[in-house]
Amino acid sequence: MAKILSVEELNEQLQLKPRFKVEVNDANIQKRFSAEKNHQSKNNVIIKSLDEHIWLSIQKIEKRYYSPRLHVEIEQREKHCILHCTFGPDPNLWTMFMFVHFFLGLAFIGVLTLYYTNTTLGNSNILAYSLMLTIALLWIGLYVFARNNRQKAAPQSKQLLKVLANVIS
Repeated sequence: MAKILSVEELNEQLQLKPRFKVEVNDANIQKRFSAEKNHQSKNNVIIKSLDEHIWLSIQKIEKRYYSPRLHVEIEQREKHCILHCTFGPDPNLWTMFMFVHFFLGLAFIGVLTLYYTNTTLGNSNILAYSLMLTIALLWIGLYVFARNNRQKAAPQSKQLLKVLANVIS
């Protein structure tokens, strides 16, 4: 469960969290985001909205493959709002990662089938063992790649967080 942060805590936050909540004492926060859309060229952030969902992303000029997105879901209350915020990768990168994980999982199942067949027939399993090791190393490589991209995206994530803090304060 994400902790609810105040605007002051959001401004002082040093460590970026993938998920967090912010309580805002303004019931018309969507109007603030709409007003910020008109000034988005000065802060190099693109703001898109659909109903209670708002996406903040880096403009194409500064965008890299690891550039983050900030998804903000607005939960309306009587006199205030709670913003459910989530940092995530670009949808294209996310889709590529999902396909790679799917094919690695499918390959692992295929290698397990090869291992079972070779064991049943009494043949050598050296090929199956080496393929399992290769798949495991590829998965570790994907993990390291993702962690490295998250570190590279930290300055842009802070930029998105700063825009969010400017809008809600």
